[in-house]
Amino acid sequence: MGLKKIRVLPDQYIVREGEKGETAFLVISGGLVAEIEGKKIGKIETGEIFGELSLILNENRTASIKAIVPSEIVEIKRKALEAILLSSNIDLHKVINEMSKELGKSDNQKLPITKADLVKLTKDSPNVIRALALQIHYRLSQRIFS
Repeated sequence: MGLKKIRVLPDQYIVREGEKGETAFLVISGGLVAEIEGKKIGKIETGEIFGELSLILNENRTASIKAIVPSEIVEIKRKALEAILLSSNIDLHKVINEMSKELGKSDNQKLPITKADLVKLTKDSPNVIRALALQIHYRLSQRIFS
């Protein structure tokens, strides 16, 4: 279906800044760091998704991601993401599409749903859908409110 489990070792890069973004990743276990121009900008932990913006917006990677401890991740290719989204709750599918469209805009972005309502909407969804929806909401919030 386009999902592949990958084991990574400390200091091993998963993606590098500037690469074409054709996959997203879900962290199953371990811990990762995000770097821009070699400087640490954040941590990524179990249950989080990264690389989704490059995949959704068809952009190059904006950061490099490497493991800081032995980690397991699941690679999510575009077709797999589309299949997962199509199998989700129709209302959730619509909200994720709306948020993705907002992320693609250069200005006048808006949040189509509150975080509390999104948490309720994703309550019975698979972990990958819940993580993706919340991550997209977070990224959109950061762009709007920063």
